[in-house]
Amino acid sequence: MGLAEPNVYTGVVVNQVLYGERSWNPLARIVELTEHHLRNGGRITPLNELNLAAMAEAFQRGRWLGGGGTERPLDRLAEGAGVVPVTRVTGTATPVRVRRSGEFARRLGELAVRRCGGPSRVAALADRARAEEVPLWIARRVAPGPAGPITVAVDRRLVRVDVWGPHSPVVRIRAPHGFNPYGTEPSGGLRLTVDDVAAELTLKKKLRRSKRYAEVRLPALHWVLRRENALTSRLLRDERCVALLTRPPRRPALDPGTVLLPLAPAQYESLDPLDAVMAQVFAVAFGLGDTTGSARFRSERRAVSGGEPVATDEGWDRPWFTNLGKGSEDNESGGGDGWGADGGDGGSDGGDGGGGDGGGGGGD
Repeated sequence: MGLAEPNVYTGVVVNQVLYGERSWNPLARIVELTEHHLRNGGRITPLNELNLAAMAEAFQRGRWLGGGGTERPLDRLAEGAGVVPVTRVTGTATPVRVRRSGEFARRLGELAVRRCGGPSRVAALADRARAEEVPLWIARRVAPGPAGPITVAVDRRLVRVDVWGPHSPVVRIRAPHGFNPYGTEPSGGLRLTVDDVAAELTLKKKLRRSKRYAEVRLPALHWVLRRENALTSRLLRDERCVALLTRPPRRPALDPGTVLLPLAPAQYESLDPLDAVMAQVFAVAFGLGDTTGSARFRSERRAVSGGEPVATDEGWDRPWFTNLGKGSEDNESGGGDGWGADGGDGGSDGGDGGGGDGGGGGGD
């Protein structure tokens, strides 16, 4: 399997086919993998829309990545027909039905390693992901901050948020027993930590919208998000405004070729790096404007003895949508980025299902 070479007659670089299928039936869905794209029936996906690093890292360990970070050994993939999941830069996993499963996975894995810079570069990316404590398959987006870029990683199905930036501790949200806004816990079961220090989280969704708020308390610090108007909320730290957060538009304007929905800009009124990180946490995890006081995660009633949301092996070859992308490949029917159209009360009180990934905004 070599790199694409110039055609000796025309001098044009040939887009070499690494895996291909043929059929006499013009209506048959065939799969083709080249140096530049993946064709699945009538849909052509450029390689820059795929999370090559995540697939390459699993491939180097003799595994294949599936929905929600699940994995299976490569040798379990049949040489005949079957389904092979393909992971997109959004974290979405798309099952691709191919005629030669094992060969397709090997060709795509080898291509992913090569396009990432080789085995050593893939290993370095894996080391960085372990240090960040965020799997490579979860999409990372970057927002500007007063001290430098702030990285935001979220998967709403797993109820997990990780946000970090320079000169600031990392802030994480998890749900050890699932998220249940109808329970007795003020946090709905969410757990927020600042550099591994547990914070007290309270969500208040009162009848009067002006009284709704989300609150985070540490021993020496206190943040509260309050409604400003229908689309905007103010984040205050110790009663001083540190950021103005606005719910993103239903259909944000994106540059050509953009796949990930953008993080909505936050207007900072503080130079403190932790305030900026916390602003991004509030904006990506909680409702803004009229939805202030809610969390943008699906409600799952779980037994107290149950564990946190996880992707199971049964979901390895099934679609895993994150709703972090602009197109149908990344968005399930009814998905609304936690704004109330995704089958749960989590992110809205009856608002529409639009919005980008409001920095907030974004998937599931």
